[in-house]
Amino acid sequence: MEYSNVLKLIAALVCSICVVVACTQPNSTQLPKLPDPNLSGVVFGRAQIERVNEMGFPGPVPYDVTNHLCDDLRASKLGHELFFDKNLSVNGEISCATCHKPDRGFTDGLALNRGLAQGVHNTLTILDAAHQTWFNWDGRFDSMWSQAHGPMSHPREMGNTFQNIVDRIVRDPTLRMKYEEVFGQFPQEPLSPADIERAISNIGKALAAYERRLVTGPSPFDRWVDRWRDLQLPRELDRVPALDFSPSAQRGLDLFTSRALCWQCHVGPLLTDGEFHALGAAPRNDLLSDPGRFAGVTALQASPFRTSGEYSDSPHSERAAIVDSLVAQTDQWGAFRTPSLRNVGLTAPYFHQGQFATLEEVLHFYSTLEGSVTIDHHRESILKKRDFSPEELRDLLAFLKTLDGTPPPIEWTRNPQSAEASVGAK
Repeated sequence: MEYSNVLKLIAALVCSICVVVACTQPNSTQLPKLPDPNLSGVVFGRAQIERVNEMGFPGPVPYDVTNHLCDDLRASKLGHELFFDKNLSVNGEISCATCHKPDRGFTDGLALNRGLAQGVHNTLTILDAAHQTWFNWDGRFDSMWSQAHGPMSHPREMGNTFQNIVDRIVRDPTLRMKYEEVFGQFPQEPLSPADIERAISNIGKALAAYERRLVTGPSPFDRWVDRWRDLQLPRELDRVPALDFSPSAQRGLDLFTSRALCWQCHVGPLLTDGEFHALGAAPRNDLLSDPGRFAGVTALQASPFRTSGEYSDSPHSERAAIVDSLVAQTDQWGAFRTPSLRNVGLTAPYFHQGQFATLEEVLHFYSTLEGSVTIDHHRESILKKRDFSPEELRDLLAFLKTLDGTPPPIEWTRNPQSAEASVGAK
């Protein structure tokens, strides 16, 4: 082939290649690539990164040294049955599940709880309660098993006596057999006051063993934190695929861990500091009639069922020593426990007397402090108006909605008697 023909062939091939390349490239009239909708653009500071890392899934519930049967399956099954047993109430119509309804996040959806009569506080959820240190809004119980007996004898709740409750179990052959399989035989009758209290503490420990099963799995937020940690590069935070954690939720988390100051009380894997604060939300009754933590400390130290008492399985534990060191102080008046924000979307209404029906109302209160009150100079120093914009309120709400975990196993959330009846019907 002549040299001139070779050059012509090469030129033709080059032209063909250019045409192909030109056809596969965007032309000048194409729109620029849009931003990835899964990227929020949020960049967290070093302190925020530490806070977020601490807020991840809490993992298994800690062992309760004051209840050596806390993880015993037989005790859990007995507690499960007792939790739904209305015959533990004085009128045979109220059970633990009356106020802790499984289909309402183990709350009752009421502003104020109602058993035999209307109560004075909102019902706290028992989902994930096994992670907590103090129980009830004023912390008058320091373990799940000591808390369990409280509603049974409370005149506004189940209204029964310890004597009647124990008699109920002693006289029921099936319940007695299950009780004695776990705790040993009842003493010879008539039972002494100490025997009655011992049995009540055992009933509480069985109920606690059941309630320890009511733990939720990771929430969308927890799964997002795990994906972020896997990157091992904080600067890549805004590049984590959103999946079930939207850009709005990321912006809400940014606000939550910074200017909003939510993290000062809702901190760590439980999203609570576990302490007591007077936030100034207007109560439904007289300001001076609900002393909060002040009364809780006094009631706790007088209780024979406290963790340092004779019915504790470890009365000399570190927890017991903390209880014995507590002192009721006047600046605790009107202070109530900071609830966990885990599963917060399931547990409306909110605050110790259900003052706010929705999360939107809660956020509006923190933004404006409208209607807030105080009885003395011990007002929470961090509680100042935040003046959130409408977009910031939406972002905070979006974040809070990512905190609901997967529910406990269904076999622990349904009434065991109803489950047995349905199986028998088949």
